[in-house]
Amino acid sequence: MDDLSLKPRKGRLPQGGDAPHLGGRFRELRQAKKMTLAELSQRSGISIGTLSQIERDLVSPTVRTLFTLCEALGVSAAWLLDPDNDDEKSDPYVVTVDQREPFVRTEGLRKDLISPKASERLKGFYLIIEPGSGSGEDPYSHDGEEIGLVVAGVLELTIEGESRVLREGDCFSFPSHLPHKFSNIGATQCVVFWVNAAI
Repeated sequence: MDDLSLKPRKGRLPQGGDAPHLGGRFRELRQAKKMTLAELSQRSGISIGTLSQIERDLVSPTVRTLFTLCEALGVSAAWLLDPDNDDEKSDPYVVTVDQREPFVRTEGLRKDLISPKASERLKGFYLIIEPGSGSGEDPYSHDGEEIGLVVAGVLELTIEGESRVLREGDCFSFPSHLPHKFSNIGATQCVVFWVNAAI
């Protein structure tokens, strides 16, 4: 079944701007594995039409959709966390606010990769979640561990079907293989500093 929180965009996403260009990378990986869209659709449960739109960067997939595609294509979540940044002059130990790498852009959710290149095992993200938005209706899982801090707002975090409400200053941590999802259940923007650790 398709992720219903996948939102179409008008035209292509801007180059080098507000969204990561994972679509082309997914297409190249699928073709390298000699897999048709129909085969990927069968493995992932995402329709051929939606997959085609993702590969052409016409839609912004949710967090759950990204991890579902990685699993269907036989790659780890770490494959998503390798920004194509060849700037040799960039500081491997520092990322300034204007150098953040867009990772996910969906309606109501902005997720930026903010960890420096030198951090191989730990990947830090800065999430801005609008009221009523989040990772999607269905939980997802992957390898690794996670820890996060709610910087502002109210976050509902569901792990293995059990929901917890976290507010500003609250911290969380859990193994990533446990099915999980998150959403902003507050009336204002929710900001979270979220770290994924590879194992």
